[in-house]
Amino acid sequence: MAPASRARGRPRNNDSAGDGNAVGKDALIDATIELLRTTPPSAITPIVVARETGVHPSLIRYYFKNRARLLVAVAERMMAQLSTRVEKTAADPASSPRDRLFARIAAIIELNDSFPNFHQLMVNEMGESSDPAARALISQATFNGTTAYGRILSAGVADGSFRDLDPAMLYTVIVGMAEFLPAARHQLEIARGRPIDKEELRATYTNFVCDLILHGISPRG
Repeated sequence: MAPASRARGRPRNNDSAGDGNAVGKDALIDATIELLRTTPPSAITPIVVARETGVHPSLIRYYFKNRARLLVAVAERMMAQLSTRVEKTAADPASSPRDRLFARIAAIIELNDSFPNFHQLMVNEMGESSDPAARALISQATFNGTTAYGRILSAGVADGSFRDLDPAMLYTVIVGMAEFLPAARHQLEIARGRPIDKEELRATYTNFVCDLILHGISPRG
């Protein structure tokens, strides 16, 4: 008698214990995020993620259909984590516009320093993708970012702490500064004449950028 064919559905994992439910969608997203610490997104494929997590590539196709949708899910998760962090400060009634701006700058610098390939993920994989979900995500992320900076600036103008500026330009400048830290680390160590602890450099860079921005957008007088 011929063996019965397996019903269509979630593929089994390649785990040694034989537990077909050991790795789920969230675990695959988390594993891909970890890969982004050291691997450019252009090199991240379903096969690479499958090898990292010990599953068959068909499991990734089952959850995400294709590579583009996997990377969209990764970008969504990372942006949601960023938003959660900065919104904690925004929700504090005691936080000033300066506090909210500092929190947002610090969060985006930390994200880019922890994941140097995040910029490539957003610009190359989302911005240049033909996948509708990817293009919608980069558009929404840009809209949310410029809107958030616009609200912070408006609150600062209202209380006299900020000048009235273009929020899109502020967003662009801050993103650029945040993205540059991983690439500039070696040059900064040369300038200091010594190796610099990663956490120390991130804190120093964050404080410098925040000070620069906050002074630059303060009222002139």
